[in-house]
Amino acid sequence: MSNLIYACWRDPEDALDEASLNRVADRISPVETRRHPHHVVMNRSDCLCLTGPVGAAISEGTSAHLGAFEGRWPEWHAPGAELPDGTFALVRSNGARTEVCSDFAGSRTLWYTQTGKHFFASTSQRALVCLLEGLDLDRSAVAWFLSSGSLGPSAAWDKRLSRLPRGARLELDWMHWRLDLHAPPADFHPRRMLASDCRHELMGILKEAIQQFDFSSGTWAFPLSGGYDSRFILSLLYEGGLRPQTMTWGLGASLSQPGNDAFVAKRLAGHYGLPHDYLLTEASEDPPERVVDAFLSASGGTTDQLYPYLDGLRLWSAFPERGIDGVIRGDEGFGWIPVNSAQHARTSVGMMVLADFMDEATAEQIADGKQWIPENLERREDETIAVYRDRLYHSFRIPIGLAALNDVKAPFVEIASPLLSRRVLEFVREMPDQFRTDKGLFKDLARSVSPPVPYATMGADDDRNGYLGSLAYSRWLGDELGTEIAHSLFPTRFRESLLAGIGRAPSPWAPTRSLRAALKRIIPTPWVRAVRAQMGPILPGQRLLSLRSSLICRMVRLLEEDSRLLGALRENPSPTEISS
Repeated sequence: MSNLIYACWRDPEDALDEASLNRVADRISPVETRRHPHHVVMNRSDCLCLTGPVGAAISEGTSAHLGAFEGRWPEWHAPGAELPDGTFALVRSNGARTEVCSDFAGSRTLWYTQTGKHFFASTSQRALVCLLEGLDLDRSAVAWFLSSGSLGPSAAWDKRLSRLPRGARLELDWMHWRLDLHAPPADFHPRRMLASDCRHELMGILKEAIQQFDFSSGTWAFPLSGGYDSRFILSLLYEGGLRPQTMTWGLGASLSQPGNDAFVAKRLAGHYGLPHDYLLTEASEDPPERVVDAFLSASGGTTDQLYPYLDGLRLWSAFPERGIDGVIRGDEGFGWIPVNSAQHARTSVGMMVLADFMDEATAEQIADGKQWIPENLERREDETIAVYRDRLYHSFRIPIGLAALNDVKAPFVEIASPLLSRRVLEFVREMPDQFRTDKGLFKDLARSVSPPVPYATMGADDDRNGYLGSLAYSRWLGDELGTEIAHSLFPTRFRESLLAGIGRAPSPWAPTRSLRAALKRIIPTPWVRAVRAQMGPILPGQRLLSLRSSLICRMVRLLEEDSRLLGALRENPSPTEISS
């Protein structure tokens, strides 16, 4: 439940002062958490800040880790020591050397930048923009967010910032002021296995990984759905003696809807005799701009997935007051949906580029020629489509898409994802294609330990992007696309086409939520997946592009305000609050 900010400097006269560090921490913290004190450590040559509430985060001197380790790692804080297993963001320093480390899956995002005087690292891009006192906008970030709803494989909102790759160790030698990056590739080497042997071996690895995760740093809760991943984790946690508080959240109507996550999760918790809460996430009645600003302030603009947070993040901001320090999540990498081409594999994990659905001239103008797929994420000659698909899942969807969703939650709670353990993912990369596709073998394992409770067919908050057709959000989209920032970022014809689409009424043939639920109960899921596999890539519609464009405009404005923070502090030693 914290963001991490680390800084070091070459000369004493360039030292960052504590007041500035606290000011940046205040700026990037959601309003609801600002009454919680930050944890600040100031040394001669470096400093550390964990934004409040600190909760389950662990620190020693100017070393700190967020998240949770699998097992005990006494030397976790020492540069050069073995990199722990688990899901975490880690900075460690000893006064002569600093390391910034990501976990094997890349479940938490870390950003860094180096100047002639300073080295900064943080889980928040906004913190780094504050410390750099300026914004050098990266047009490739604009292009990637518009095409994929993320910042793409490596882009940041500011050209000077770099994203730490998954499984990486970034070393800073203070004496030579030199950075050294070590990051392993996500290579797959499928081998021949009997299904029975594969199931047995994977079950052993999973049991050890889940039951050895260290949840002693605070109070951890377990969000429970009606699907495979969470019920499998719960069964092994329960077998290992852990009795977590469980919860599900969503719309009020979901509790009484058979086949819904909320309906099923309550039965699962009852089967194990565990306390279970249902938390409402009804859309906030606040103006859209206030809901959006809360979302962007927390996420740092790394994802377009606004719909789960339409309550204005009230659910997540209430967790510290409920005494919850962290949540155990079911993110996993066992294999992805069937696909029929390399492009389908790429777009299925969210790695879509403007050229996939836009004319070349418009794409070039928006991206300023700066959007392309890195060579290491292209399909290799010796790869099957299934290997390429799952390599992209491990290299892109987990560290870019899923990590961005953790960014939204991180200011309020710590995150642990036991299924993303290093040894689990290493074994998955050895499994034959047919065992990985659609998580087939893992689902068999989950069914073997599952209680006799049906699986859910629909999420508890499954309204997706329907809210974009509402009057309030349609007006907000139109207003945002008419701003000066929108004019400077997007071609006139592109903006006009989006504005025209906003004004259109939703299709009268669009299925209602209750109809979707009924269809999911009638039509077998394998049929749906088979049809989707044949359909190929699903391209973003006009309303989704309008949302992404509007989020970009709002994020750029927020970052510009961030960049003026410390200058305003120097001009006014008792500054008035700058809104975020």
